[in-house]
Amino acid sequence: MSALTITVPQNYGSVPSSPPLPSPSTLSLSPPPPTPLSILPPKTSLTPYNPLSYVLLSATMSSCVSYWLAMQVGRYRRIAKVPYPNAYATAQEMKDDRNKYLFNCAQRSHMSFLEHQPQLLLHLLISGLKYPTFSAAMGLLWCLGRIHYAIGYVDPQAKDGEGRRRARYVTLPQLALLGGSLVSAVGLTGLGGVVGGWVEGLVGK
Repeated sequence: MSALTITVPQNYGSVPSSPPLPSPSTLSLSPPPPTPLSILPPKTSLTPYNPLSYVLLSATMSSCVSYWLAMQVGRYRRIAKVPYPNAYATAQEMKDDRNKYLFNCAQRSHMSFLEHQPQLLLHLLISGLKYPTFSAAMGLLWCLGRIHYAIGYVDPQAKDGEGRRRARYVTLPQLALLGGSLVSAVGLTGLGGVVGGWVEGLVGK
């Protein structure tokens, strides 16, 4: 009968060695650098296909028209030699100098624009919340109408600024935006259903 032989590994029963500790020179007790705080808002994307972008573009176009009208007034002021701070030439000066009459027409055209622009922008933005494409189109039509209005006003062949009446349609987009802003505002308040039911009740009676 042969003897049973058992081989025991040399490291049997030994405790595995732990990894070496870092030397004191490699330890850093300083805190990590603070993460910089950003005061900028998160990045947003506004694609050209967003209908609201056209509303903003239409509103910006109205400011471009205003700057163009101001330059026209300055040009006619230099031609007519109307000194500052006079806003208009007198009636007698207009009678004696055709250039002063045209300056008054250009000035009045710009003033008319400034009288209507604040309301137009308000209605454009409120109406644009519900009807962005329609509102942007009406705003652009208003801007084009105001250019047509100004060109007709300074027409030297027209008498008493009657050339401005060629652009009488400029009131239509402004009224359309007024109606759109009313519908949009009523809808946002949640009263649309109440008003609609009230109207239906009157019609039913």
